[in-house]
Amino acid sequence: METETRNRPFLNVPVEHDTAKVTTPFAYVGIPFGVPYTVEDLSSAAGAPDAVRDGSWESAWALNWGHMNFDTGHAIFPDGVPTITDCGDITVPLSAPEEIWDEGMRRIAPLVRNGVVPIVVGGLDSIPPIAVGAYEGLGKKFNILHIDAHLDFREERYGVTRGFSSGIRRIREFDCVNEVVQVGLRAMGSARMGDVQEASAAGNRLVTAQELHEMGPQAFLDSLSDELPWILTIDVDGLDPAIAPGVAVLEVGGIDFFEMGSIVQGLAARQAIAGMIFTEFQPALDVRTITARTIGRLILLAMSQAEAE
Repeated sequence: METETRNRPFLNVPVEHDTAKVTTPFAYVGIPFGVPYTVEDLSSAAGAPDAVRDGSWESAWALNWGHMNFDTGHAIFPDGVPTITDCGDITVPLSAPEEIWDEGMRRIAPLVRNGVVPIVVGGLDSIPPIAVGAYEGLGKKFNILHIDAHLDFREERYGVTRGFSSGIRRIREFDCVNEVVQVGLRAMGSARMGDVQEASAAGNRLVTAQELHEMGPQAFLDSLSDELPWILTIDVDGLDPAIAPGVAVLEVGGIDFFEMGSIVQGLAARQAIAGMIFTEFQPALDVRTITARTIGRLILLAMSQAEAE
């Protein structure tokens, strides 16, 4: 079941709910919630897709496509033609929230089959496996870059295996996934010692926030393989609270905007971004729409290579 975009479309671009009909290089897709543990999981981040849409208007990006974007060195859409389509939100009945797993994959799959890069904005961190699962069956491999303060590698929690504590473990199980790099880890998060050991044993590369700060974004970017495209999944609590305060768990010392922006733009310059996922943004906890605007600017950076061509 699909819904209309409740608010204004992202960047005021055209809306197309039939994902098989999208012809732009990028598609904005909202998934308000993933497989939940509790009823609260259905609401805490459910407004994230629309909050980012609204943030693009409040920042005036939606009104000034031809204005200079100093992050990229050119206009938002240099020829005045958007390179992204808003596909609205993917929803299922609240009485059967677990159906979002299959419905999300079904709706995103036409995009990836047609070479469109999905930019998914949504709820808690049970959403990334839904988006990544849409790449199964293409006969191709993809690397995963996971930005997060937390490991998300539990086998199950409360008997639920598809919840937000297990997202990266579920992603690791897909045949289409090759390398997994997890960066931004810090503080005393959700990971138990056994989870860390199992993530490492699975081949995941674990990079703490401090390690990223010390090596710098360019050195980190240079360490990423350029043999396969990357799917970026960004839990916004992996970013520093100064640029992403709209999260449930605030931890100082996160990735700053220019570190994250350098990584995103560097991968975009390689034409290596196959997908992008933003999770854990809770608009009710945001401060003056800072988190929404941060997400919007990172999306613009991800599109920067297509915009420049």
